[in-house]
Amino acid sequence: MEYKVEIREIEPIRVAFMRYKGIAIEANKVFPNVFKSIRGKADGAPFFNYITINPETKFGEIELCVPTTMTPSGNGVEVKETPRVRALCVIHKGPYETMPQAYQEIAAYAKQNGIILQSEFREVFIKGPGMLLKGNPEKYITEIIFPIKED
Repeated sequence: MEYKVEIREIEPIRVAFMRYKGIAIEANKVFPNVFKSIRGKADGAPFFNYITINPETKFGEIELCVPTTMTPSGNGVEVKETPRVRALCVIHKGPYETMPQAYQEIAAYAKQNGIILQSEFREVFIKGPGMLLKGNPEKYITEIIFPIKED
């Protein structure tokens, strides 16, 4: 797949979120709790905010985020506003298993352009599996947002 890496300003956004520690792919089992706590009233694409992640084991600390104006009702779900960030962004189309290619593209772009990547990156699920149906993984659209260090 061809990737187009862009530098963009990412605006602050109010999210309902819950912290998750464990294997990244297993986070999907608890993610529905965030939607339930806001009665499904999302105001944008949900995303995972990776605080830490081990590339080998895929174990990490992740904030499972859903943009919303709703106040969550329990389930360990909190509200916060994400900070404004300048970031390297890339759109990945296809199954999640092929996303490492997108990360390689970001890393190569950063290296070629002398850009320092910051931690706490996001995977925004523009189009992914629904709550009930898995859908076609070939049609999934995920935006990867990697904050960059400012001079």
